[in-house]
Amino acid sequence: MPIDQWTTDNPTVSDNLSSYGDECLENATNIIDDKTVQAAFGTAYTIIFIVGIFGNALVCYAVIRNRAMQTVTNLFITNLALSDILLCVFAVPFTPLYTFLGRWVFGGPLCHIMPYAQGCSVYISTLTLTSIAIDRFFVIIYPFKPRMKIKTCICLIVFIWVFSLSVTFPYGYYMALQDLFCAEKWPSDQIRKAFGAVTTIMQFVVPFIVMAFCYTCVSIKLNDRLKSRPGSKNSKKEDAERERKRRTNRMLIAMVAIFGLSWLPLNLINICSDFYSFTEDWKYYMIKLLIIRIRSPLCPRFKLKG
Repeated sequence: MPIDQWTTDNPTVSDNLSSYGDECLENATNIIDDKTVQAAFGTAYTIIFIVGIFGNALVCYAVIRNRAMQTVTNLFITNLALSDILLCVFAVPFTPLYTFLGRWVFGGPLCHIMPYAQGCSVYISTLTLTSIAIDRFFVIIYPFKPRMKIKTCICLIVFIWVFSLSVTFPYGYYMALQDLFCAEKWPSDQIRKAFGAVTTIMQFVVPFIVMAFCYTCVSIKLNDRLKSRPGSKNSKKEDAERERKRRTNRMLIAMVAIFGLSWLPLNLINICSDFYSFTEDWKYYMIKLLIIRIRSPLCPRFKLKG
């Protein structure tokens, strides 16, 4: 029996579902309009903005000024800091204001620029984290092969930016002011769904699989080395070096876990909003994004290594 016929023949079930949905949306609206909630999110986003801008700017300044710190890993970390600054500038000030005001007041150009910049920042971060994982993989698994050169690293960073700007362009292009809202306006529903699915795969699924594979191999290799070399005559120096490498890789492995836990909820919400109707109410959707995005700028994410 078709769903529409089933619900028509069972008005009690249909009415209950409708009533439940209205109640959920009313509760979401009440939460957003609550002054305490607004003050809490406003304070949190202000702190994130200040720490995100100045913390990541300090990372960039330290690497640029200190030539000895301009290593491959630190250049990737600097790129992460730049992507966080981009996110802080174009997401942190506008997202809570748009949500709590209930309308878009920032003009037409920003309606295109803000989501475009946010999408670019996400791609830059994930691709940079993936590049770090691949670099660590080759350093640990193939220690006698030449490391990535600085020029190669810079070229890769430039490619990451160009690629990110290109693949997220449709997201900025198909945004439009509709009455009081800044919303997506795609040529067709099929294109919107296809773009959302491809974005999830390219921005989250593939990077996560690559990072998980690389760091699993790294962990296995490090464990094998420790077992095969329990001690030596120059044990103090070698042990210190091994401990330093273990700390570095533990930190990077932790970042994979943080990456997965941080971005999985947002990607699930995006997929649900593309394919299902229960997230259509913008306030119900935005309060979720507020909670999830409040953790986005990890400022700074890594400890720089000289």
